[in-house]
Amino acid sequence: MKNYLLTPTARRHLREAKAWSRTKWGDELTTKYFHDLEKAAQFIAENYQKFTTREELTGDSGLCLYPVREHYIVYEPLGEKRIAIAAVIRMGRDIPTLLNKNAYLIKRELNEIRKKRKS
Repeated sequence: MKNYLLTPTARRHLREAKAWSRTKWGDELTTKYFHDLEKAAQFIAENYQKFTTREELTGDSGLCLYPVREHYIVYEPLGEKRIAIAAVIRMGRDIPTLLNKNAYLIKRELNEIRKKRKS
């Protein structure tokens, strides 16, 4: 069972990255890379309490980051061994600016997830 949920933004990021990767690297490497991202998401959900926060990148957003290969998984803990993945951002990008620019959308999507979980 997956211990993580994806926001629409995170799903879009993954689709875009997968399409780019398939064009650049082919099916086999793309499949391996995205399998690694999936395993990492599960690992984060099960262990996020042990990780240091990356406030230098996330500011006061309440979001957390975890590096996986060439991406950051941007997430919010939802409870014991459960996270919501808000975004998947390629390393080397300006993370604080991207998170700030998309703060409204990220908050709205995470609020929807929280609301659905309480129902």
